[in-house]
Amino acid sequence: MKTLITIITIALSTLFVNAQTSSEKELLKTLNETTPKALQDNKVPGLALAIIKDGQVIIKKGYGFSDVKKNEIVNSKTGFNIGSISKMFTAWGIMKLVEEGKLNLDIPVSKYILNWKLPSSEFDSDKVTIRNLLQHTAGLSVHGYSGYETKDELTSIGESLSGTTNSDEAVELVMEPESKWKYSGGGYSILQLVIENVSGKSFADYMKENIFKPLRMKQTSFNISKKVLKKSAKAYDEDAKEIPLRLFNAQAAAGLHTTLNDLILFAKASFSKNPVLSEESIALLIEPTELSKGNYGMGYMIMNRFGDFTLSGHGGSNEGWQSGFMLDFESKSGIIVLTNGSNGRNVLFGSMKDWAKWHGSN
Repeated sequence: MKTLITIITIALSTLFVNAQTSSEKELLKTLNETTPKALQDNKVPGLALAIIKDGQVIIKKGYGFSDVKKNEIVNSKTGFNIGSISKMFTAWGIMKLVEEGKLNLDIPVSKYILNWKLPSSEFDSDKVTIRNLLQHTAGLSVHGYSGYETKDELTSIGESLSGTTNSDEAVELVMEPESKWKYSGGGYSILQLVIENVSGKSFADYMKENIFKPLRMKQTSFNISKKVLKKSAKAYDEDAKEIPLRLFNAQAAAGLHTTLNDLILFAKASFSKNPVLSEESIALLIEPTELSKGNYGMGYMIMNRFGDFTLSGHGGSNEGWQSGFMLDFESKSGIIVLTNGSNGRNVLFGSMKDWAKWHGSN
């Protein structure tokens, strides 16, 4: 790994740097100094990073390797699994149906589901709505998903919700809805089923046609096809050992595969008029909720601990992948960091802190 990092340091590939101010050059210098060391120290092969300021990309870079064996360098077209950042896109898919008058945020979600229902419990399932599923206030089980190594192991989303082949995936009411904030990937699996039932399409096809295609996100997909895999980075564990890419029946919660270029398109669309959602819908998604103590909206984490500004976005964590996507809507600025290592969180938090310190003073 040490030899690889030496190569990285020599061959850092700058994918895009606009005409920069001296301040922006200082940020790039800092990232160039800290990122290779962080990759080496944490045994993470590669990282893709973008910095946006005033709605424009000022830094777009790849560091390290997408495939260690083949010495393939990370670039802006490299595919990454982004884990729970998937929830942010699922929220857009839901709000698209709301804008079209096909969903109501505040009626029982059971009205939209034909082929599955929450198991009976001591709690009132009629209080489970689209809104509190998005907000993680529905009182549901299943924090997250570990995924599967082959497509043969995948079940339908309905079977997953019922825990047919994996009891750990069974989604149940474990507390009264709207009583407490409790993160639930299981709630987003219910939203996946809602989208399928209401649209009459598979979740992946609906998202492609109604979200990704209008935003020109051509390399983004919930279907992990051979075409997607061909352009994807390899995943690596805590010891930088290559591991299989895990697949998810719970696509809405954790299964999205995308690139740095496509996430930049999404970030820019978020800041301006776009063909998918109105500014009012996006504002609703990023509005902090009381039960989350201001730390979550609908599909968006809300963070303000980096400085005197608020960041909205999400983090993603799957085996072999760690990622972060955070935007400052007020200044139309933000940071995107994608890694292909299980220890990537340590690296991406360092990059975010470097950026946040710089952003707070500019």
